[in-house]
Amino acid sequence: MGVEVRDPRWLGAVPGAELVVALDEVGGHAADGHRVTVLIDLVPGNVAMLRGLAAEAVGEGARKVRVRPHGVGRVDLVHAAVELGRVAEDDAVEVQFDVTSAALLRADPTAFVRVDPFVVQADGTVVPICAGLEDYALGALGSSFDALVAAWDPEPVRDLCRVALGRALADTGPLVSWYEHLTRTAAELRSSC
Repeated sequence: MGVEVRDPRWLGAVPGAELVVALDEVGGHAADGHRVTVLIDLVPGNVAMLRGLAAEAVGEGARKVRVRPHGVGRVDLVHAAVELGRVAEDDAVEVQFDVTSAALLRADPTAFVRVDPFVVQADGTVVPICAGLEDYALGALGSSFDALVAAWDPEPVRDLCRVALGRALADTGPLVSWYEHLTRTAAELRSSC
């Protein structure tokens, strides 16, 4: 079970968690001795700058580059995947691109009906899978992360994944932005209530 935290003060509460921060926060956290993952939101306006953004993050001390697309077209997703492959090779850094192949999604759809990783937001709120699913939050991190997880009912998140999966399977591109399908589906379900 993976856990990522958005503020280093929660690292002690969740041993083994990954510190994930924005580009402008990398240098300070790396200087403090943390292993830092930078989260870059890929939007139509910054696709051409992706390589430079990733190089800047590595220069600031990021040990991992994670890219999360929002509203990016199919061609730009493929372009970004190629650029991130170059970043991994040229900068010798771990890269995570928050997309999946449509072929994998179709071959093993049940692998996408899951409730982790967990995200501990800056205020201590724990949400499943990714930011944008606050309506499915486990609660605020208190004395025990494990107790919070044990007391939580994951079925609504699995139901959300099943609905999003049906929509994602209809996506005809070679790469599918799974997290984007999840957050969009969650927003649509919330607005239809």
